[in-house]
Formats: sequence, C-alpha cells, structure tokens
Amino acid sequence: MEDKQSAAKVLSKSLRNASGNCAVHFSRALVQVARWRQLHRDRAELSRLSDDRLRDIGLSRADVRREACRPFWEDPLKR
Repeated sequence: MEDKQSAAKVLSKSLRNASGNCAVHFSRALVQVARWRQLHRDRAELSRLSDDRLRDIGLSRADVRREACRPFWEDPLKR
C-alpha cells in the first residue's frame, strides 16, 4: 500500500512540475510573439516617417528600407 501511495505522490509531483514548466514555456513564447509584433509595428512606423523626420533622428531612407526588409525574428537588441 505504501508503495502505491509513494508512487502516486511522485507522479503527482511530476505532473505539477510538468504543467509548471509548460506554463513557463508558453509564457516565454507569448512574450517573444509580442516582441516580434512590436518590431513589426516599429519598422512599419519608421517606413511612414518623412525624410525630414528620419534625418532628425539620424536615419536615411536606405537605413529604413534595410531595417524594414529584415525578417521579423531578427531583433536588433538580441545579443
């Protein structure tokens, strides 16, 4: 009887750990998707700026085109 209870406790603990790990991975995935969406919006917004505004922030139209052509998963802040 003790072996069954012990096995049930171990199984229960393993399931809790697995579900916790799953939640952590899911949470990280959501954060990553949100970051990719933000990068897409930022790049689109840069594309809409006038040449005068771009010059004010030290960028050229070529810089913006180069940034806009980058894949969404390329994050300039990732090292």
